[in-house]
Amino acid sequence: MKKTLSLILSFIMIISCFSCVSFADSEIKIIVDGNALTMDQNPIIVEGRTLVPLRAIFEALGAKVEWDDATKTATGVLGATTVSLQINNTVAKVNGKDVTLDVPAQIVNSRTLVPVRFISESLGCKVDWEDATKTVTIASVGETVFELNFDDKTSFEENKDFIIGGLYKGENVSLSSDLDHTTSVGKSLKIGKRTASNDRVKIVNAFSDAKIGETYVISAWAYLDTDTQKMSIAVFGDKGTSFAYTAPARKTYPAKANTWTYLEVEYTYDNEEITQIGFDQGDVKEGIASTIYIDDIKITKKKVAENTLLPVVTREGKRPTPVAKDTGKTYDDLIFYDREFKDNVSLDEVFNSLPKDPKVLSTNEKMLNASLMGQKYATVEKIKVDGMPFSEALRADVKIVPAKPYDAQIVIDSLGQDGFKTGDNMLCIFYMRTVSSANEIAQGQVQLIVEQEVSPNNKTLQEDVKTLMGPTWKKVYVPFAAKEGYTRLCIRLGYNVQTVEFGGYEILNYENKVDFMDLPSSTTMEVYDKKELFQKDVEWRKEAWARIEEIRRGDIKVIVKDENGNVIPDADVKIDMYDHEFKWGAAINGTIMKEDTFGKNYRQAIAALYNTAVEETSHKPVEYINHPEVGRRDMEKAFELGLKNFRGHTLVWDRSNTFDPETGVWKENTSVSEELSKLIYAGDKEKIDAYMKNTIQTTVTDFKDEICEWDVANEVLSNKEIRSKYGNEVLVNWFKWAREADPDTKLYINETGIVGNSENGKMADFKKVLDDMVKLGVDFDGIGIQGHIGTYVSPYDFYKEIMELVPYNKQIKITEYDTSILMAKDKEADASFMRDIMILMFSIENMDGFLSWGIIDNTSGTKNYPIFDKEWNLKLSGEQYIDLVYNKWWTQEDGKTDANGTYALKGYYGDYLITATANGKSATVDVKCYKGNDNVVEIVLK
Repeated sequence: MKKTLSLILSFIMIISCFSCVSFADSEIKIIVDGNALTMDQNPIIVEGRTLVPLRAIFEALGAKVEWDDATKTATGVLGATTVSLQINNTVAKVNGKDVTLDVPAQIVNSRTLVPVRFISESLGCKVDWEDATKTVTIASVGETVFELNFDDKTSFEENKDFIIGGLYKGENVSLSSDLDHTTSVGKSLKIGKRTASNDRVKIVNAFSDAKIGETYVISAWAYLDTDTQKMSIAVFGDKGTSFAYTAPARKTYPAKANTWTYLEVEYTYDNEEITQIGFDQGDVKEGIASTIYIDDIKITKKKVAENTLLPVVTREGKRPTPVAKDTGKTYDDLIFYDREFKDNVSLDEVFNSLPKDPKVLSTNEKMLNASLMGQKYATVEKIKVDGMPFSEALRADVKIVPAKPYDAQIVIDSLGQDGFKTGDNMLCIFYMRTVSSANEIAQGQVQLIVEQEVSPNNKTLQEDVKTLMGPTWKKVYVPFAAKEGYTRLCIRLGYNVQTVEFGGYEILNYENKVDFMDLPSSTTMEVYDKKELFQKDVEWRKEAWARIEEIRRGDIKVIVKDENGNVIPDADVKIDMYDHEFKWGAAINGTIMKEDTFGKNYRQAIAALYNTAVEETSHKPVEYINHPEVGRRDMEKAFELGLKNFRGHTLVWDRSNTFDPETGVWKENTSVSEELSKLIYAGDKEKIDAYMKNTIQTTVTDFKDEICEWDVANEVLSNKEIRSKYGNEVLVNWFKWAREADPDTKLYINETGIVGNSENGKMADFKKVLDDMVKLGVDFDGIGIQGHIGTYVSPYDFYKEIMELVPYNKQIKITEYDTSILMAKDKEADASFMRDIMILMFSIENMDGFLSWGIIDNTSGTKNYPIFDKEWNLKLSGEQYIDLVYNKWWTQEDGKTDANGTYALKGYYGDYLITATANGKSATVDVKCYKGNDNVVEIVLK
């Protein structure tokens, strides 16, 4: 009895179907169910036939392999299937039956390589070939619920095994040994003496094991005695049902005479009346076959892509894309969250309502006279201030970030123990502003401390105070409970390279005169009340949506013709967008290579959500010098997953303080190598230039024609060790050297700290650099804004800052978007903020892409990334991302051509599979409907 051959044999034999193509100069890749097959011997070409290592394929799938050295025979066993191949013998055996090979098995480098020919889909796998990458992709299919191959049949009776349709007579249907699809020695079903196209045979009881709601693939092979344009496979109901003559699913194929033709139709089993598989020729007028042989009939459950994170749509040879919830496509269908805002009493009003006679335990005067610890890291000076409740303040200038924040701090005179008792309700009042900050979110930070005088220095107050860069003072209220022995007062400074000013310092003791919960409390500057995030009727958001409709969508025209050039009216057209032109992406790291569950989830997420990636660390100068294989490995894995764009980050990161002249020791970092740091310290401009040219050009050349764009210079405002010595003129050479190495890659300058707060002056300073670059003739293509947001700002204010870059007429990209842990505490606001930032950025015509700096929160809870929490649960911000990118801004349509053979639509710019079907013929084209193209697609049905 002929059995369905195992996946193993399909892996071997499928290669032969591509044997007409020579791959002598290219390595053939084999991808099995999404995983690349690693082989110690590459496939080779012999007489136009591809040979693949048998053992590697068997072992990859857990099959047992035996070698008989006496007979030079390799045998593989998997389940009920046994495959035997003898070296230099063109006959293989499958479960004891002969299968003829085109070229015999051979031994190459002590490995058995097997040449194979094309075999039927009954092998149990789905196969795709991508010529551009020389890749065979093999995917196993789902559970088989019905299978019929006739070999074990001794009879096949009308009204028991089959019924007929039309005026056809059942006596003309018989089992036949004339032809067999698989081995040529079995049987098939012969449908003879046909005279009409609707002479139909239907196999009964085929769906008895099918389940309602499941989707199935119904397949078979047909052999006709004449050329025809129509050979159909369909599903039907029994006599007396509404589906006895009308098929709910049918697919028609052209067929050549005297050869086997594969037939397949997909059907979602939604009606128990469907029980039969039928074969006929539809309404064909010419090419009616008098005899048809049918073999290897099978019904298999359609396999759902193995993605444990997200439901996805799979397409052959394409990356999967998320199945978005059907929330609608319009502005009115955006996802909002219900929230009521009450008029809150200000903290100053709360403070003014407190008792007027608290004990004053520490004062601004004491703070002004505090001592500084860590003078190698920071300096502190008194300054005069106007318009504040205090006339003097301290300015702390942190030049070097210490290993521990408390290595740079001021220590204030201790509290007197006689001024409080344990349990008293205390309030610290403090004013602060940030003059400058080198961190990514343009935010200054100190920490207020009340602790024990001696080890272990336990704390009763340890509170961060953060303010955005700018001239505005923030008044901070910090309540704490007094404890006996906790009298040491400190202000920690060592968090960033920063200049911060603070004053108005007081510690007040309210004892038990007021409840602790009634004391005012705030430590972070809030500049935005978030109300707009929850309001649908916001004008700037509506205007942005209208711009998106105008600049991100365009006319697409599909024209369907026959092979003679005649247009075909009323043709069915299916529009299937499978990727964006716009670069939606994320930063990746070595997790993409891990084989544990976390790594698999990571790869699934990257493949499903993005078309673009950037390396977090491995392309930075020092990392790439030390470990060039890592950056290439991760990039190639991203391409293997189906991403089409990769950014390079970064060629130059001109960091300061990477060399300690006192000790002569290089400070380990990812950006400035030990060699370069010493050259900078020595001031050897000629050698610095030679070093920079070599590293820039080596890196760019290594990724020529692979990386689509490079950040040539990163964070130039706060990282300028070389530029501070030699001026912005060095930028001319950095960009020139990159351009020489790869003229086609886009070259970016990438900046941070631009966060929707114009008061911090970052954009103004950045524009000075850009203006200088233009004046100097720097050859650059793009401007990257990182987009690390530390506190809530108006999304529209962020948009207005980005719009200041438009006059430079360069590509603009958000390169590293994320929000802070503080913002993430309000999940609905965080998601709404991301929604509005994405809408506003997508509405800027110069904007070329939007990348986040990660996809999943880290386990330590110190990073907030937009898609998943640390347990791989989809966050609200992740739902917003999917809804916008794969629903609102995603085109999926079906329709029919008009009298002129045209189907017209408005579609988002991207990559499409467009299918036309008419008169039993179908064709699919893969097209790029991009901005600036005419996007007229002609499909010819042959």
